[in-house]
Amino acid sequence: MTPSSSFFHLRTLCLLLSARSAFAAIAVSAPANPPAADANVVYSNFLGLSLELSFINYYFGNTTAEIPQPLVKYLSTLHAHGSGKPVRIRLGGNSMDSSTYVPGQSDIIQFTNPNANWNDQPVNYGPQLFDVMKGVSSAVGGAQYLIGLSLRQPNNSNIPLLAGDATKALGDDLDAFLLGNEPDLYSRHGQRPNLQNYTVDDYVGDYSVVFNSLKQTPQGDVLHLDNIGGPTICCAWDLATVLQSSWLAQYTQQLKYITLQHYPQDNCNGKPAYGVEYYTVHSNTVGLAKWQSHGLQVAAQQKKPVLMDEFNSISCGGYDGISNTFGVAMWTSDYALQMAVQGYAGAYLHSRERGVTYNLFDPPAAAAGGAGAWTTNPPFYGMLPVAEALESANGSRVVDLNIKNSMSDGSQTSAGYAIYDGTSSTVHSLVIFNYKNVSGTTSDYQLDAKFVPASNSQITIRYLTAPSVNEKTNIAWGGKTYAGVGDGNPVDATFASSVPDKSLSCAGGCTVQVPGPGIAVIFVGGAPNGTLSTNGSSSNGSSATGGSGASPTGTGDKNGAERSSGSAAAALLGAVVSAMLSML
Repeated sequence: MTPSSSFFHLRTLCLLLSARSAFAAIAVSAPANPPAADANVVYSNFLGLSLELSFINYYFGNTTAEIPQPLVKYLSTLHAHGSGKPVRIRLGGNSMDSSTYVPGQSDIIQFTNPNANWNDQPVNYGPQLFDVMKGVSSAVGGAQYLIGLSLRQPNNSNIPLLAGDATKALGDDLDAFLLGNEPDLYSRHGQRPNLQNYTVDDYVGDYSVVFNSLKQTPQGDVLHLDNIGGPTICCAWDLATVLQSSWLAQYTQQLKYITLQHYPQDNCNGKPAYGVEYYTVHSNTVGLAKWQSHGLQVAAQQKKPVLMDEFNSISCGGYDGISNTFGVAMWTSDYALQMAVQGYAGAYLHSRERGVTYNLFDPPAAAAGGAGAWTTNPPFYGMLPVAEALESANGSRVVDLNIKNSMSDGSQTSAGYAIYDGTSSTVHSLVIFNYKNVSGTTSDYQLDAKFVPASNSQITIRYLTAPSVNEKTNIAWGGKTYAGVGDGNPVDATFASSVPDKSLSCAGGCTVQVPGPGIAVIFVGGAPNGTLSTNGSSSNGSSATGGSGASPTGTGDKNGAERSSGSAAAALLGAVVSAMLSML
């Protein structure tokens, strides 16, 4: 071989080796130590539903005989992965604060003001509501309800009337009452016209008035159950300031939960500031979950669980092209797990009237409780990976793995979590996010051997996938989809982006592939409990291939943070390099 020829081959080899680094698998490294024994423990019913009172009969029906079966299917799916815990459901919203309980009313709901603000529609509601709520709980295998109590008129005798009847009717299905809804916005919304600025001290005084009235309801003292929550602030107040006022010290015995509401942005007065790309940056999600971090620390010190009792992508109903996309479905999973990391005990995704873009699912275009096809929306898909990843009888402790410094580096398109058992150092699942918006491609992730027990090296991978972050319909979880389904029963997904479950041995660590965009939940030690029926395939190899079956290409990647098709490229490159070396 001539010197010039050798130089050419060496230069080519250097270029190939450089290319190989670009295709290298992304390391998913285990933390140096498992989470502390006193770390936040959550359960697979972490994500629940928040429903606006005014439209509850569109979802639950008008009587116990008319509870829609699609709703039962949706909630039963969540319950099946609840580790024996009931489905979390919160009934509230602005309308709960402005509505009136009427004990003698036979109808479940009656609208009272046709000219009301569409964002706050008051109703009268009767005891039929509690019967239907009880019926839903029985139908789905168990539900636990949060019910809002108004604080707008603290001396209103309707509040203890409602609390007493709800306590008697719901029994063990009543989780807690939430006293007040967004009191930090009372001044802005004109709820205290006599005050220039409604303060924390004002709130503490009003809370005391209603609190004392709950000791004397028609059904007796409901406070002996110690099931009151608050302050349910959303925006303007600092939680730590509220907790460090006299409020927490005065009511700590009866307070079951500290409650918050929060949205990353709003659609109340015009177009939101950020598009769907905001929701596909993990560092944004981390920053969002740290909202009220000081207050979370104070609550933890007082051993009071914190609930995010209402959230979604964009307040005031969401925004088309953002709230109803696969990107937000992925964000829902990411944000839920990040809230678990930050110390929340549970979180509730909000839904309103039919057609609102952030709804989890939509009832049919019919009268309330009427027959017709239901529509499954992207946010509901985001609940499924969380429920299954957190499935554990002992509860789970969640750790952000900070893949490629993704917690602070906004250019990264990968993120991941390790889900530890609630009482031991065992990892029972991993969750990997690939936010690359390049349909038909995958990224390689090298799993640390420390995640996999020597006693059982089998792993099962289940994928949440769609063609792009902008997709609204063709979304699949475990090879199943609700696309085109009207009865709440998923069917086999036949579109190309769907990926069936994969099973493989991961002894000594292994490489898995995750489609972009997509989420992979990796169940360590075999298959998850209560698996969906899928047309999955298994392999004894060291990698699981995503995509539609055809070899994915690496073209079109404009993110610059990660490259796709790593294992295939690496194998090809290895063969080429070996041939080149033999020529030198």
